[in-house]
Amino acid sequence: MGKLLKKVNFLVLTLIAAFVFVVGINGVDAAAAPSTITVKRTQTLEDLVNNYKYGFVVFTTTDGTTLYCVDPDKKLLRTNQTATFSKDGDAGLLYILQNGYPNKQITGNDEIDMYITQATVWWYMDETGQAGKFSDIFKNATSETDSYELVPNYIKPMVAKAKAAKDTQTKPTIKLNTAGNTFSLTDDGKYYESPYMSATVTGSKTYNVEVTGGTKNTVVVNEKGNIGTTFNSSERFKVRVPAAELTDTAKITVKTKASGVIQKAKIYKPSDTTYQRVAGLYDDTVNVEDATSLSITGGDTPEEVEVPNTSANIIFWSVGVGILAIAAGIGIILYTSRRHQKQH
Repeated sequence: MGKLLKKVNFLVLTLIAAFVFVVGINGVDAAAAPSTITVKRTQTLEDLVNNYKYGFVVFTTTDGTTLYCVDPDKKLLRTNQTATFSKDGDAGLLYILQNGYPNKQITGNDEIDMYITQATVWWYMDETGQAGKFSDIFKNATSETDSYELVPNYIKPMVAKAKAAKDTQTKPTIKLNTAGNTFSLTDDGKYYESPYMSATVTGSKTYNVEVTGGTKNTVVVNEKGNIGTTFNSSERFKVRVPAAELTDTAKITVKTKASGVIQKAKIYKPSDTTYQRVAGLYDDTVNVEDATSLSITGGDTPEEVEVPNTSANIIFWSVGVGILAIAAGIGIILYTSRRHQKQH
């Protein structure tokens, strides 16, 4: 009868929690990770698995991020203690934090979900050799001591899934797509333009373009000719260089950049190593980039048109006429001389 009453109480607690806690828990956004945190004890949980000798205390940072202890054989931190970033947790710890409170609902009861998440973290860290010994009494709890059957139904299965977990998050990537590196002069002769380029991005919807090595008024334009530096993934752009500003060869670097966010299990350690480390779920910003180099020489045109040199042609013509006149004069003299000789 006592066991049945406990199960009824557990069900009532769950239903009440589902009704009262109306603030959404699913998909809670993680904050960016600081280098140092200050912890705060926010709640002490009832021991739901009997005979477990360690206290279950809920911790948060001063800015509200939920934390879980990772060293079951050490002392619990105290309010206002600080801890510094130590390392990123593995895929298993990340799995637990992503699928535990407050990121996901497990039973619908916040306190029970916190309890399950904390117990799973301790058990997993022990099983994978990353922390001290977790209670065998807890691990081997029976229906007499674990009246809500949290160990077989929730905690042990989550530990198994954490041990098999892989980080499947989409990592940000970027690839710059080009169609050559030769600039061409626009029809009006005002600009040199590169071929169309684009960047294919994953983990982000947009990318930025940065151009170095051009002239003062070198710009990036989209397919409509509008100047800009931010483009949607795979949207095309050109580099435009004012022809009047280009007097020599210019080496131009086109760099495309994007940023994406992935989640990490961040582990923090206090300066006093007799106290437990803590772990929380945080966002990590990942920056990616890709680049290419272009070359352009001022004065280059698709066709070079030779303009006639009029002055030189006039001189050449005058010289030619003079030579012809002299030759004609000599011919006349010779003809006259020969005729005179025949007459005598």
